[in-house]
Amino acid sequence: LGRGKATVTSAIPLSEPIIHGLQERLRMATGKEIYLETRVDPSIVGGFVAQIGSTIYDGSVRTQLKKVREHLLKSEYR
Repeated sequence: LGRGKATVTSAIPLSEPIIHGLQERLRMATGKEIYLETRVDPSIVGGFVAQIGSTIYDGSVRTQLKKVREHLLKSEYR
């Protein structure tokens, strides 16, 4: 039908212009009209996590900090 549902989780509530911008970018990425459901989870610190079906786009600060931590731990033992 050319439609899809995305769930976007952010650390704070998103403004309408940001929601519309995300819908447009996700539409361009998927080629489908996107119905966007938003959620708030302060534990992601910043950025957002978008899920469309089984695909997850994780741009959260929490994940970036986790990657930095893992890199530092690996470097420590070299």
